[in-house]
Amino acid sequence: MLKAGFGKLIGTVRTMRRKEAIRNLPVTIVLDNREAVKNADIVFLCVKPYQVKKVLLEISGLLRDKLLISVAAAVSTSVIEKIVEEVKVVRAMPNISIIAGYSATAISPGSNVTERELAIAKELFDSMGYCIVVDEQYMDAVTAFSGSGPAYVLVFYEALLLAGLKIGLPREIASELAIHTLIGSVHLLNKAGKHPAELRDMVITPGG
Repeated sequence: MLKAGFGKLIGTVRTMRRKEAIRNLPVTIVLDNREAVKNADIVFLCVKPYQVKKVLLEISGLLRDKLLISVAAAVSTSVIEKIVEEVKVVRAMPNISIIAGYSATAISPGSNVTERELAIAKELFDSMGYCIVVDEQYMDAVTAFSGSGPAYVLVFYEALLLAGLKIGLPREIASELAIHTLIGSVHLLNKAGKHPAELRDMVITPGG
C-alpha cells in the first residue's frame, strides 16, 4: 500500500508484546483503536467475526466520512450498517497470497458507498495483487473459493514436490522446478486464451 502511494499506515494491537514483535514494520503501531481511527481516511476492520460488533461500537463515533473496509469473513455490509448507521463500508475477501503481493481479492460495496470510494478500494487491493468487484451475494462463495484457494494449490505443490523426490530429484531441485512449473502454467493459462484441457493435450503423449 505504501508503494502504491496510500500514505501513512497506522495499525493497532492489543498488547505491548505484540507491538514489540512487529516494531520493525513500516507501520505506526498503537494500542488504542480510537487513536488509530481518529485521523485516518480509510479504516481496515481486520478482526474475527465475533469481534466485529465490539470494535465497531468502540470506533463508531469516529467513522463519519471515512471509508471502512472490512475483511471479517461472513459478516455482511448490512450487518455492519445496522451497527453503525450511514457507515461507508466495503466488504473484502483477500487471500494469504497478499503477503507476497499477489492476492486474488473480491470486494462488494455497502449501500452508502460511492463509485469513487469503491474505485479507491479496488485500487488499493489491485496494488496487492488482483481485485474484482462482485455482488455481495457471491462473497460467501468467494471466501470458500479464492479465499481458501491457496491451500488447495499448495496441496498440489506438495504432491508435485513429492513426485519429484520419488523419481530421484534432490529436494532443492524438485522444489524449484515445482514452483516454476506452477508459475509457468498459470501464465500460460492466463495468456494462451485456450481451454485448460486443450493446453493439457498439448503436453500429454498419447499412449503414455
